[in-house]
Amino acid sequence: QWGWALAALAATLVAALVYSFIQYTIYRHLEAVVSYWTVFRIITIAQLGKYLPGKIMFAGNYYLLSRAAGIGNVQIGTSFVISQALWMLTACLCALPILTLLNPALRFTVLLLPLALLLLVHPRFLRWLLRLGQRVAGRTQEDPLPLPEGLAAGFYVQVAALYLLNWALAGLGAWFCMRAFVPVGLGVYPLALAALALGTVAGFVALFAPVGLGIREGLGAVILTPALGAEVALLGLLLLRGVTVVVDLVLALISMLAGSDRPRDRQSSELGKPGA
Repeated sequence: QWGWALAALAATLVAALVYSFIQYTIYRHLEAVVSYWTVFRIITIAQLGKYLPGKIMFAGNYYLLSRAAGIGNVQIGTSFVISQALWMLTACLCALPILTLLNPALRFTVLLLPLALLLLVHPRFLRWLLRLGQRVAGRTQEDPLPLPEGLAAGFYVQVAALYLLNWALAGLGAWFCMRAFVPVGLGVYPLALAALALGTVAGFVALFAPVGLGIREGLGAVILTPALGAEVALLGLLLLRGVTVVVDLVLALISMLAGSDRPRDRQSSELGKPGA
């Protein structure tokens, strides 16, 4: 039923726009002077790097495009760590409703990974990461880079809430994809959400798999098969893959064709000046 497939496309598109807004929120909180459009371009073009093995082009594009927008090294590094950590943490939270359905190894991963990620975004650990970055860049003689202000619990809660909204919309897209093949009730939505969230994160961590190809579908099928059957679960996940690819490519194409923002939106903040 193509109507449900179009609904999945719309939900995935809105989720992508929310994802860009999250990155914009983080950069603005770190006092980077950028517009939403600038961050939208950074994210949508950087996402194309996930389609190559190793994901190195994703991080590389994110850094280079952010620097071109006048954002400083401290802000880029801090935002990247916070963003990825809270993205994975909230993915684990999305799996909690179906925790008892997971195998023991995956269950313990879902429970323990958020604790490690919370340590990762602690200001003391972030300072250590910035200092490590200086050493890798051969700048050990310089003074340690100052950590941006305002990294309090309230900020992390705000970003996590936005990520939960992002996952909820993406999970709705996954549910619509299942609905395109068979009539499924809302009771399947928590399973679709968990399958998408855990599968996406597992695919991202699996550096050998471009854009997590095969990983998200395999893990998602394991979660959804008991409720939908293997055939419907796999077909729905393949449709979701197609929807995701279309959204990624269309948004990246729009960003590249439209060009960069106006010069005044590329001015750096005090922390974002070149060499910061």
